[in-house]
Amino acid sequence: MLRMAPACLILLLAVSCEEKKEIKAPGVTGSEDNAAVELRPDQVLRDARVTLYNGPTKTTDIKADYMKKFEKLDSTPAWNLDVRFFDSTGKEVSNLVADSGLVREQLNLMEVSGSVVVNTSDGTSLMTQHLLWNALKNRVETDSFVTFVQEGGDTLRGYGFEANQKLTRWKIKRQSSGIMQNVGEIIK
Repeated sequence: MLRMAPACLILLLAVSCEEKKEIKAPGVTGSEDNAAVELRPDQVLRDARVTLYNGPTKTTDIKADYMKKFEKLDSTPAWNLDVRFFDSTGKEVSNLVADSGLVREQLNLMEVSGSVVVNTSDGTSLMTQHLLWNALKNRVETDSFVTFVQEGGDTLRGYGFEANQKLTRWKIKRQSSGIMQNVGEIIK
């Protein structure tokens, strides 16, 4: 019996020294493993609210049903957006709703798509399927088809659109049609 004890001890040492293998998802190799870690979101938020500032001034209040924040990529995709924009005095100047979007906080950019509707405090509306908002330039733009409606029902449609955040200075780039009596200031 004493002879078997050293053999059992050697067997136990061999088993305990065996290299432990990490369990990975099927088809994942070591090089893909690092990439998968980088693509995981830093935060996942439901019923989220994000407020953006330019220095001490609040510029934007973003609400979404669902967000994923990727800090290293400066990328926050969001779904079912309701966004409120503010001027330098803190007054709300416009509201945007969209099916989805991508917020780039460090670049002060937001790109939205899917049933995009922008309403301003003076009753102007913009409807499109895609819109890019640049906070640093105080500018919205798209190459998609747009419908632009002013208070009173004046309507203009076309492709491509550039405007300031308040939609008081704007331009439809091509194939515009419609009738507008209260045009405002058009960008040239």
